[in-house]
Amino acid sequence: MASSLAPDPTTDEGRSTPSSYGVLWSRVEDGFYVANRDGVFLGYLDREADGTYRVFNGRSRQVGEAPDRRAAMAVLLTHHDEEAMA
Repeated sequence: MASSLAPDPTTDEGRSTPSSYGVLWSRVEDGFYVANRDGVFLGYLDREADGTYRVFNGRSRQVGEAPDRRAAMAVLLTHHDEEAMA
């Protein structure tokens, strides 16, 4: 199922970036996705009733929200990378 969550490599959106390299996204249930990189839990996305996504880090702290799943994925990866560099 992870392949259905993979970015489209034929578009600019799907081109690999350092922050997305090696990240595995899994759909746990409809509207709920978790991410890990090399066995490290990065966090999760939870879709709200209005279709927006709330973004949580690996400690279940909300770190943002986004209008769609792809944007929410980017929010989580950016947050994780910024924490790693702090």
